[in-house]
Amino acid sequence: MAEKLKKKPSFFKRWSSQKDIVKESGRNTPPSPQPQFRSPIYASLSRATGSNAMMKPRKLSAGGLNDLVQCPLCLEVFHNPKMLPCQHTFCLACLTVYIADQPIIDCPICYTRIQIRGPNYVNDLPSNLYIDSLLTYVGLGNDADAEAKNPTLSAPTTLPVNGSTPGQSVELFAGGTRCSQCKTVCDAVDVCSCVHCKMSFCRVCWAQHLDDMRTQIGSILKQLESASNRLEHKTEHFTDRCERITEQINVAAEEKISAIIAEKEKLLKETVDLQKTGDLTALALKSSLEEAKAVATREMADTKTDDERKVATFVNLHQNALQILSEVSKWDTDSFVFDKEGFRIEIDSATPVDAESDDPIPEGAKQNNPLESEDTLFLHYRSRNFVPHYVWRKASRPGGVAISPWSGHLYVCGMDIHCVLVVERSQAKVVRRLTNEDMLCPVQIAFMKSLGEVYVTDKWKHCIHVFSKDGEFLRTVGQKGSRPGMFRSPEGIATDNANQLLYVVDTGNDRVQILQPDGKFVDHLGVASKLQPINTTSVWTSSEVNCTELNAPTSVAVTSDRVIVLDSGNKRIKIYNKENKSKIIEFGSMGQRKGQFRQPEVLAVDPLGFILVGDSGNCRVQVFKQNGQLVRVFGGVGSAPGRFGWISGIYVTKQLDVIISDTKNHCVNFF
Repeated sequence: MAEKLKKKPSFFKRWSSQKDIVKESGRNTPPSPQPQFRSPIYASLSRATGSNAMMKPRKLSAGGLNDLVQCPLCLEVFHNPKMLPCQHTFCLACLTVYIADQPIIDCPICYTRIQIRGPNYVNDLPSNLYIDSLLTYVGLGNDADAEAKNPTLSAPTTLPVNGSTPGQSVELFAGGTRCSQCKTVCDAVDVCSCVHCKMSFCRVCWAQHLDDMRTQIGSILKQLESASNRLEHKTEHFTDRCERITEQINVAAEEKISAIIAEKEKLLKETVDLQKTGDLTALALKSSLEEAKAVATREMADTKTDDERKVATFVNLHQNALQILSEVSKWDTDSFVFDKEGFRIEIDSATPVDAESDDPIPEGAKQNNPLESEDTLFLHYRSRNFVPHYVWRKASRPGGVAISPWSGHLYVCGMDIHCVLVVERSQAKVVRRLTNEDMLCPVQIAFMKSLGEVYVTDKWKHCIHVFSKDGEFLRTVGQKGSRPGMFRSPEGIATDNANQLLYVVDTGNDRVQILQPDGKFVDHLGVASKLQPINTTSVWTSSEVNCTELNAPTSVAVTSDRVIVLDSGNKRIKIYNKENKSKIIEFGSMGQRKGQFRQPEVLAVDPLGFILVGDSGNCRVQVFKQNGQLVRVFGGVGSAPGRFGWISGIYVTKQLDVIISDTKNHCVNFF
């Protein structure tokens, strides 16, 4: 209806068939214009009763009736025609929509201003009796009973025309098509439709429309020529800009490359200085050791020296030996790693600090089973008083600790005594030693219950020693190197009993290797291949290299669906999906505040997946949920119960007993 309101044609139109009238009348003069009557029915009757010279047989009568019974608003046959005060007639429904809520309207035909009085103004308007009578006459009246009484009225209505035979008739709506420009109703053959405008034109208006289109084409051509010139200037400017940016990139890249090369030289010099300093101190220690050994050997062979001199020599030798052994123990304790992101060498003194820790919260209602849910376990850790109920001090420098799944014995790695101690826990008695002639520095230990095997990482031998559950040496896995299945200073180790796989922390190669028990390589974590630019003979090329996101990792733990890696060099905990090896989450940073780390060495996972981290540089243990949320921090620097010197091993039993080894205090704590 909205479209029809916008396109409402003038009520009085030119007859489209005037040329036919002139042709039939035989006159060359154009026909006189039709008078515009105020009443549409009066104008129609004037046309219908005019002379034969002014009337087109058949089609003229149909066209006149079509105009007469057609609503100017909806262009459909009148339905309930209502007449405005200006005598123009419209459908009741059309007037209702046209007026809407307006207080004053303009007649759609003569634009006479009409004031609307009352909500029933349209219904109270007088009906056009002439139109009603004509509609009733042709069978299109509004009386529904008329159609029921006379079924012939429902058929297409035809009207007899003066001068025609009684059997001849013309359809009521055979008037033709209205021109969109001049609103003239023309025969279909005299109308042209524009594909572009989607409008219809008579032949006269069509010629004018074509002229307008030619004018527009000329304007379009000028616009295209102007756009072509603008595009040419823009492309020239764009090319200049790209060339300028390329030049700037090359200059900036050369500056950055020069700065990076200078920084590289600085870092290399710093590394050389560190190596020289270490070599000099090591050489001095070697000289002192050789001198002490020579003195001890000479004194052992001398039998003529009096007793008093022998005692004095023994005392001096003993004191010097203790000092030398202490210096050897402290040598290379300062940790330094290369920070890839910061592009610097990060040196962290091994001197422990007393960092932040938590006191236990007041214990509420006693939980019968802390492992019932995460919430109960959270409260258990928060309220637990971490004071050891027993401290075992029979190991010189204990490393990794673990509980045997077969006997329940405690296994303690003795890093300086080249063996693994098997301790019966109830009596704290050493019942067995696991060792072989090639074992140098056992660090961490793990068990494969399904195979009955024990796996011990050897940091200085760069391999894994395998023993049976009865303590029998079986084999050695791996050797020093960087290829798959080879190691450089391996430390942490864990087993996946369900799939019979080993997870070995290859610390020196910055990766975690996944192996079969016989040492066959399966996969790795933290390593990816990517293209890296390489400068060969002043030409930059790309080569595929293996890069790792880990930096000196030291410990690993495996759950049913996750692998937790302690990335010590980056001071972070990184958790991977065990199936697709994708990283799930990482957390942690360098520092002494809660949630931060300083030289973290070891970690363990309890039965519900809570992560306990031995933050060795800060002499404390931090407990986290699986999502990285901090639960509890306990410990501190010192040798008193509940204090640590350097945490070197941690283990959590199924009953939530926590066992922590302390290499500087030479003890194992049971919580």
